[in-house]
Amino acid sequence: MEKKIYTVSLLNQYIKNIIEGDSLLCNIIVQGEVTNLTKHYTGHYYFSIKDENSKISCMMFSYCVKNLKFDLKNGDLVIIYGNISVYEKTGSYQLYARFIEPFGLGQELLKIEALKKKLKEEGIFDLPKKEIPKYPQKIGIVTSSTGAAVKDLIHTIQNRWNVEIYVFSCLVQGKGAPESIVSALEKADNFGVDTIILGRGGGANEDLSAFNEEIVVRAVISCKTPLISAIGHQIDSSVTDLVSDKACITPTDAGIIATPDKAQLIYDLQKKREMMTQSIKLSIEQYQRKLLQINSSKYLISPIEKLKRQKEENNKLKDKTVFIINNILQKYINNYENNNGRLNSLNPYGVLKKGYSLISTDKNNVVTSIKDINKGEDVLINMLDGKVKATVKEIMEDK
Repeated sequence: MEKKIYTVSLLNQYIKNIIEGDSLLCNIIVQGEVTNLTKHYTGHYYFSIKDENSKISCMMFSYCVKNLKFDLKNGDLVIIYGNISVYEKTGSYQLYARFIEPFGLGQELLKIEALKKKLKEEGIFDLPKKEIPKYPQKIGIVTSSTGAAVKDLIHTIQNRWNVEIYVFSCLVQGKGAPESIVSALEKADNFGVDTIILGRGGGANEDLSAFNEEIVVRAVISCKTPLISAIGHQIDSSVTDLVSDKACITPTDAGIIATPDKAQLIYDLQKKREMMTQSIKLSIEQYQRKLLQINSSKYLISPIEKLKRQKEENNKLKDKTVFIINNILQKYINNYENNNGRLNSLNPYGVLKKGYSLISTDKNNVVTSIKDINKGEDVLINMLDGKVKATVKEIMEDK
C-alpha cells in the first residue's frame, strides 16, 4: 500500500482540525502566571502563561482586550477562559483568550480598585484633611486589645507625652471585623478624644482586607475627630489609608505623629530660653553703653557748666538780634534822610532863606505872573520871618 505524503500546510491543517474538534480544548479554563507580555499597537495582546514546569503561548484579540477589568501585566496570576487552536503558518498551537480574570487575591484587588474609583467619582479624595492636634489631652486607639501593636503604641505615646489613652477594642481581621471596626470608631468619635488612631500590627495582605471594606472606609470618612491610620503594612496602601487624615506604616509611627516629643520640647524650650537670655543681655549692654555716654556728657557732670553754655548761647543770640535791629533802623534812618532832603528841595519856603520872597493875593493864591494881579490890588509878600502887606502901584511887563 502506497503511503500518503502530506505537505506541511496539509499537516498543520489536519492537526488544527483535530484540536479544534476537541470539545475540551474549545472551551478550556487555564490558570497560570503571565510572562513575555506584548501589547501590540493594533490592540492585540501577545503573551505566555506558565507554571513551575511548563509554558504555553497565548493571544488575545483587541475586541476581547477592551473587556478586561484590570491592567494585565507580567507576573500576574490569572485564570484564562478561551480555546486552543493552531496557527498554520508556523505550525504552533496557542491559547486564544476570550476572558481573563485575576486569580485568588486578584479578585480582592479588583474590588479595591472599584471602590477607589467610586470614591474618586464622589470627590472623597479631594476633601480637605483635618489637622492633627499638636498637644492632645486624650487619644483614642481603635484596634485589637490583645495584640502586641496596642502595647507598643501605648508605650510609644506614654514615653513622648503625658496624655489620657483610651482603647476601643475591635476585631481587625476575619469574619465580623469590618462591623467591629465601624462600631469601635463610632464610640471613639463620640467619646470626645482629640485624636483617633486606627490600626493593627503587620500581617499578610489578605489579613488586612477589613480595612478595604466600604463600610469601614465610610466610617473613617464620617469621623469628626482627626484620624491617623496605621494598618501595619509597607507595600500597598489600604483604602482606609487614602481617606484618613494621616497615614502611617506602623502603629509606632502613628504614636509619634499623634504626640509631641516631651524631651524634644524641653530641649527646644531650653534653647529658646538661652536665646532670649542672650538677647536680653545684649539689650541691657546696649542700654548700659548709652547710659555711660550720657553720664559722661559734660552737661550732666556740671549743671552750672550747662547754664553757662546756655547763657553764652543766649548772649550770642542777643548780639545777633541787636545787630539785625540796628541794621534795620539804620536803613530806615537813611531812607528818612534821603526822603527829607528831597522834600526840602521841593519846599517853596526853602528858597526864602536865600533872600527870595513869595507873593500871594488876599485869597492865598500864589502870584506867578503879572497876569495874576491888577494895579491897586493888595498883595502879601511872604518872607522867611514874616509877611508884608503892599498895594500894587504899577505893573511892568518884560519885553
